[in-house]
Amino acid sequence: MFDAVLRRFQVDYILPKAERLGPIGTTKELYDKYLKIAWPATLQGLMLQFMTAIDLAMVGALGAEALASVGIMGQPEMVMLVFVRALSVAITAIIARRKGEGDDAGMNSVLKQAIMMTMLFYIPLLIICFFSIEHILRFTGAEDSYIGTAVDYSQFIVIALIFQSFSQIVGAALIGYGNTKVIFKANVIGNIANTVMNFSLIYGIGFFPKLGVMGAGISTMLSSALIAALLFRVINKRDQTLTLQHEAPWKFNREVVHTVYHVGGSSLGEQFFERFGMYTYTMIVASLGATALAAHYVCMNLMDIFYYFAMGLGFAGASHTGQSLGHKRPDMALAYGRIGSRIGWIVGIVSALIFILLGTYIVQLYTRDVAVVAMSGSMMGIMALAAFPQALQLVYSGVLKGAGDTYYIMKYSLISIAIIRPIVTYTLCITIGWGLAGAWLALLNDQSIRLLCSYARFVKGQWQHKIV
Repeated sequence: MFDAVLRRFQVDYILPKAERLGPIGTTKELYDKYLKIAWPATLQGLMLQFMTAIDLAMVGALGAEALASVGIMGQPEMVMLVFVRALSVAITAIIARRKGEGDDAGMNSVLKQAIMMTMLFYIPLLIICFFSIEHILRFTGAEDSYIGTAVDYSQFIVIALIFQSFSQIVGAALIGYGNTKVIFKANVIGNIANTVMNFSLIYGIGFFPKLGVMGAGISTMLSSALIAALLFRVINKRDQTLTLQHEAPWKFNREVVHTVYHVGGSSLGEQFFERFGMYTYTMIVASLGATALAAHYVCMNLMDIFYYFAMGLGFAGASHTGQSLGHKRPDMALAYGRIGSRIGWIVGIVSALIFILLGTYIVQLYTRDVAVVAMSGSMMGIMALAAFPQALQLVYSGVLKGAGDTYYIMKYSLISIAIIRPIVTYTLCITIGWGLAGAWLALLNDQSIRLLCSYARFVKGQWQHKIV
């Protein structure tokens, strides 16, 4: 049985000779190329997630309401990042395709104009959000008992988003180019700085004032600025192909803007529908009270750690898909997609085992609140089941995004996330009365629908013929 499973990981099974359009290399070479991009991209996401986890864990020692103060900003933050997340999908796909075509000027033109678009959009948006943050948090479901500390924390997070949006675009360009190691290094340095500043500012270590929840926000802002500065330094060097020093113009070019709109427009729709669904989802959970909200955010943060493992696979799939299609090798794009799905199964299995065997113990690293720990621990079985569709749908959607097939993703995101998920959540949480367990069953249902949709598209193969 083990030999039969092992054969499915071999290159002759992944891409039979009849499907090949040229040389493909050995099994080891293919996996090495895939993981060369996947691991740094995964670790980049993990570093960002650990930044949030560190905030939650350190703030968790201050109580459930302090934990809710940090957690309630999660969905507004993601909504504010909708534009740059959509744009980054387009940038990864386009730069990967241009690299495959050998078009250096095209790559750098896309990078420069993407940075311009991001700054022109985010600076005024975030100024408005900064002065409206209390209204935004109350709309999300923040309660009077912790709204003050939530505002103190969230104002600094809004400032941090200026730096994070820049880092997101530069990171997307580097992923498309295939250079993910520098992103990982920048995030390691940023997270070390964030941890040190968290200890100092939350608890008042040494000569630093004890700022509590606000200290966590300040730390995140400063570490985000540091990461942005490090990435700027990387793309501002003269001795590399992808660089701001390239002679490609900064001014907007109709062809580049049209290509970005063609790929990124559908991705923006996907991000909008996802955020609408998640925002509604969070509002329903917030109505269950501070303890349920705190437990939900602890579980979500733990789930997101493994989400980023799968997201790294999705980034690798997007990069290899774009480059392979640029090289006129759709067979290689298919092979990398199949490799990603196999690694995705491994991620799902490992995630499920950790949730079941160690989940309750890990929760206690976030908080010692007995009620929060008990409620979080009871979600581990559902989280273990959700780990599989979450990992696999990210792999397949990553391939589709790398090919520029974002309109299809937008359509099933509308149906699954924006329509079905809120209805199922409200029905299970409120109408039937299952509380937080209902919310997590709704999440499982949503991830399963997205897996079925993305897998069906991957198998049919229309994405291999998309023009970017």
